[in-house]
Amino acid sequence: MDLKAYFKRVNMTDSGPPSLSALRELHRHHVLSVPAENLDIHSGGKIILEMPWIYEKIVVRKRGGICYESNGLFLWVLEELGYHPKVLSARVRNKISCEYGPQFDHLVTMVELEGRRWLCDVGFGEGIIDPIPLEDGWEEEQDNGVFRLRVETKTWYLERKDGNLWRSLFSFTLDEYTFEDFKEMCEYHQTSPSSIFTCKSLCSLQLLRGRLTYMGHRLITTEFTPGGGCVKSTRDLTDDEIPDLLRDRFGIVLKGKLIPKDEDIIPPMSC
Repeated sequence: MDLKAYFKRVNMTDSGPPSLSALRELHRHHVLSVPAENLDIHSGGKIILEMPWIYEKIVVRKRGGICYESNGLFLWVLEELGYHPKVLSARVRNKISCEYGPQFDHLVTMVELEGRRWLCDVGFGEGIIDPIPLEDGWEEEQDNGVFRLRVETKTWYLERKDGNLWRSLFSFTLDEYTFEDFKEMCEYHQTSPSSIFTCKSLCSLQLLRGRLTYMGHRLITTEFTPGGGCVKSTRDLTDDEIPDLLRDRFGIVLKGKLIPKDEDIIPPMSC
């Protein structure tokens, strides 16, 4: 790991010793610099859960990645900087079915600092920009929305405020896992018709007070307003426009030809 190259990738010059302020800066810079994207799946590539491969993709080739890649790289950075992060497994809530995905659906990390535990997640398209303290009922307005945490028994829920309502993004427990535990689900998300990553070509980048998202043949611009509101605008794209858009707005140049996709997700069969 060349930390100097990583810092350059996320528009930083350095990071001091482990502290809450340093963690906040690192987390924020990563989220605002590295897109959440699955474009390898739709351009003849494959996602490989090996740290050197992820480093080469995101840092050297200036790509983004799905949660396992982006949070995986962030996990490695935290380890190199002496934070001793823990790997947690989250289950993403489906907006349509309102059901939660399987174990290892989403990877997040936890860091203990200054007598508190902090949830870190740099790989969720509409997630937090700053680490959030693991405290039941904690509510916080960040630049990209209002979030809160709640716990039922041993299950935690990260929720986002949409207007006057709270919407759960994902659930998780504090059981600790390893990075390798997510390999099977990474394969699932590249092949299953029940995965959003298989059904839709996506690239989303958090902005200060906004988000820019490419999906299929659309560019979606989101502006966040105080209190949990947002204003969205959508522009249709042609096949010829997409490569230039990815390069100019997201800094991404693909090796293979992208096949734009935006199909309905097939719900998994009930047991």
